[in-house]
Amino acid sequence: MRSNLKLTIGLIAGILFSLSANAQKTVIAKEALPANAQTFLKSHFGTKKPSYIIEDKELLSTEYKVQYNKTIEIEFDKKGNWKEVDGKGSKIPTSIIPKKIISYVKSNFSKEKITKIEIEKSGYETKLTNGLELKFNMKGDFLKVDN
Repeated sequence: MRSNLKLTIGLIAGILFSLSANAQKTVIAKEALPANAQTFLKSHFGTKKPSYIIEDKELLSTEYKVQYNKTIEIEFDKKGNWKEVDGKGSKIPTSIIPKKIISYVKSNFSKEKITKIEIEKSGYETKLTNGLELKFNMKGDFLKVDN
């Protein structure tokens, strides 16, 4: 009985390892991004050219990463919907951030800028220049400071 369990666990681990080994990262052109991602980039970054764009294909998912210089990295899902914009400590474009979140940060952290925003199922998570992480619901209402 115990050897069957070990064998089953070993087989599952082997399958998972081989599936993850099939992950493929490819540098692609801006035009190869899904339409939503292209529209997002044009709206918020205009004609600025990315340093590189990577398509990260795994067995069950595809993601895209767009890098501008060394300061801005944007992640998109397979449909081209943005998931995260990271300024690597630098301010990100406010056009990306919901107005209610911008207003909250200006009112409560007037000297700080938003350097990262991530959209999750439950809402938004932002990071400020002082390192604080703030959580908001999908409507942009402040929920809590996250550590």
